[in-house]
Amino acid sequence: MISVKEALSIITAHVTPAGVESVPLLEAMDRVPAEDVRAAEPSPRFTNSAMDGFAVRWETAAWEGSEVKFLLTGESRAGDPFEGVVKPGEAVRISTGAVLPKGTDAVIPIEDAKESGHEIRVGRSVRKFQHVRFKGEEFKAGEIILKRGDVITPAAIGLLASQGITSVAVFRRPSVSIVGTGTELMPLKAPDLKPGQIRDSNSLMLCAAVTRSGAQVVYRKSVGDELDDVERILQQAAGAGQIILFSGGVSVGPHDLVRQAAEACGFETLFWKVRQKPGKPLFFAKKQNKLLFGLPGNPVSSLSCYAYYVHPVLRKMMGAEFEWQIVKAKLSREMKNPGDRAIFVRVAVRRNSPKDSIADPLTKQGSHRLTSMVQADGFILLEPGERLSKGCNVDVYLYPWRA
Repeated sequence: MISVKEALSIITAHVTPAGVESVPLLEAMDRVPAEDVRAAEPSPRFTNSAMDGFAVRWETAAWEGSEVKFLLTGESRAGDPFEGVVKPGEAVRISTGAVLPKGTDAVIPIEDAKESGHEIRVGRSVRKFQHVRFKGEEFKAGEIILKRGDVITPAAIGLLASQGITSVAVFRRPSVSIVGTGTELMPLKAPDLKPGQIRDSNSLMLCAAVTRSGAQVVYRKSVGDELDDVERILQQAAGAGQIILFSGGVSVGPHDLVRQAAEACGFETLFWKVRQKPGKPLFFAKKQNKLLFGLPGNPVSSLSCYAYYVHPVLRKMMGAEFEWQIVKAKLSREMKNPGDRAIFVRVAVRRNSPKDSIADPLTKQGSHRLTSMVQADGFILLEPGERLSKGCNVDVYLYPWRA
């Protein structure tokens, strides 16, 4: 049996990128660029107005004390610029985002001017370049506007679209196969469950988790407790996905056959059993570029191991830099771990204010109690022999679906 830290180290050492593909811009949301993206054009593309108002020569409107008059000679609209040259004493009506006319270097907001016929009067001083956006002031052509490893957000989609970029080179979404094990597993729509039978809920739970991680589920099956069947389904799962997730079948019982089937199919066992609670029987193996995670069958154990070990792997395969989202909080009651296994203590977080959060350990921590995962925002990692007093500061690791 190995420690949590050792398990993470072994897993991390075997993670490789999922490859690169080019996708249309609208399909790039939440994906990760595989290379730096550079601007094709400066931003703004041209010097323009930041306000609705009047474009003028600054030196003709810089006086304090008395009103200055300007003759309105035209208009510069967004998409329809003023073509002439503005002379001293003249002004051009201008819209936000419209090209700044030649001969002008300041914009008077519409609310600061009094308009009468073809004339405006201004009673306050005007600063040179006020309300002017200069060509290239945000970035120049050729500058990096999206870095390799950034996650593409709606704002990034807008930025790339503004540059006329229609497709992006991104890391591929890892393909994942999910297998639920156990003769007791029945389909979700099974009309009548016999004593001892349960619905295959873990598979759907893991499908949802994989989708939330940004990967894609390409295969999902359940299999009974016959070694030949487990081997057959494993071969199918490995043929379909880069990552194979088994739920159940990894403990020490006579019907826990995943490790035996994996080795029969040519997988190398990298570890089995971790000093942790929940999730002690976690199994990890590799065959060429395929990674197999044998997750425990208890639902909390399965999802807890997924969050801590599998989710970071999928994010790294997609090219994303993974860091846990951590909330600093005060512990609402004492916690201690007298055993020799690290405990993932499920907690709910109460935020009294942005700088004042309380971590409430859930009272029912059994690995079969899936309601506790519904109620929990994250977990505290309680090391063997560790004692945390009430009111002490703790780090709460937010589950990926809560971050």
